[in-house]
Amino acid sequence: MPELDTSVLILECSHRAGGNSDAAAELVARGVREAGGSARVVAVRDYSVLACLACRACAKHKDSACVLRRKDQAEELFALLLAAPSVVFCSPVYFYALPSLCKTWIDRSQRFWEAKRKGDAWLLAYPERQGFACLVGGQPMGQKLFEGARLTLKYFLVNFAVALAEPVGLRGKDEPGDLLADPLAVDRALALGREAWAAAQGALK
Repeated sequence: MPELDTSVLILECSHRAGGNSDAAAELVARGVREAGGSARVVAVRDYSVLACLACRACAKHKDSACVLRRKDQAEELFALLLAAPSVVFCSPVYFYALPSLCKTWIDRSQRFWEAKRKGDAWLLAYPERQGFACLVGGQPMGQKLFEGARLTLKYFLVNFAVALAEPVGLRGKDEPGDLLADPLAVDRALALGREAWAAAQGALK
């Protein structure tokens, strides 16, 4: 079985640094650490990721490799995800979906879908783990505000043997500082960190 990292992976998915979803990521990390764990916060925006070419070359390659793997940093992000004992996505919601940079990276995971379909042993060796999400919406209403992002993350993570828990959805957090000014939202993010560390401990046993 592949060796896992000992830190919860927390992914900042916003295009903008210092916004509400970044604040959520820092709170989640604090929750992990207060529970006695280790957290690694990584911003997707700091990595160069090219768009999937839809060329299907990964379907034919013996290791399901992507033709772009040496041209950008998508594989560096995938390596972090593969090694994580648990992962938390902290993301704003843009038009009922994840931000385009994060979605571009997710689209590049087609090679993992192909690897799972073909039964590639290197991918099937990874243990089952737990995934989490803290989704931050500017709109205060909308019954399905978080549904698009939830479904995208759910089916993306399946290929990594990661099951997505029901996301934490925080509404009405549009202006910088809105999340930190809401004690309930702060508590929910901290609790998510504790939950993520508990899941990581289970994967590391």
